[in-house]
Amino acid sequence: MRLNPSILALVLTSISFATSSHAAVQAMASRVIYNSENKAATLSLKNNSTKPYIVQTWLEPGEDKTAPAKVAFIVTPPLIKIESQKESILRFIYSGSGLPTDRESQVWINIQEIPPKPENENTLQLAVRSKIKLFYRPQQIEADLPAAVKKLQWYVENGTLKLKNNSPLFITIGDLKLGNNSASIRNMNQDMVPPYQTIDVLANVSKDVKSIQYTYINDYGGNTETPIVYLK
Repeated sequence: MRLNPSILALVLTSISFATSSHAAVQAMASRVIYNSENKAATLSLKNNSTKPYIVQTWLEPGEDKTAPAKVAFIVTPPLIKIESQKESILRFIYSGSGLPTDRESQVWINIQEIPPKPENENTLQLAVRSKIKLFYRPQQIEADLPAAVKKLQWYVENGTLKLKNNSPLFITIGDLKLGNNSASIRNMNQDMVPPYQTIDVLANVSKDVKSIQYTYINDYGGNTETPIVYLK
């Protein structure tokens, strides 16, 4: 089938715009750690585009279903204009109540780009949204993530690979390999375990799998390797 030239031009313009939109506004961190002794936490956004962009930001509950449904933070400014090649800072402020003091809490930061008006009326615009984790870390807890990772318990139960977190911190798994397999698992059921909870990481695990290799995401968003874990 041959496309009408005007339709083809629209499709190509849309693809080009989608590619540039994806890189237009960049968060300068992959996660935000909010230490409770601070009055606020911040996140820098940079506009890599040649045009100014409007950015809308809001918060929503995290992945821990046992946590309060109401988000106990505000983000300011919720709507901001960022000029080309410039940076702006978002501030996150805790309301002061509603969150436990014996463990971390997590919420989602939503960052929605609102692109400028297109010069061509036939251009299809795509607004890109990204999500970043914000962790609220009370000063009362032991905030040693490497030590928390050492307390993790991996085991297989009824063919399901499970992970128990015995610490007050959220722990996110990066790469996961079963046995001597060199390929990383890409279909984990869950990859982040909340404090003092157990998650189902992977179903239909073979009885022949006796060990795993994994990395975890550190406070800077990087992958940290761990020793081989032998399953019980």
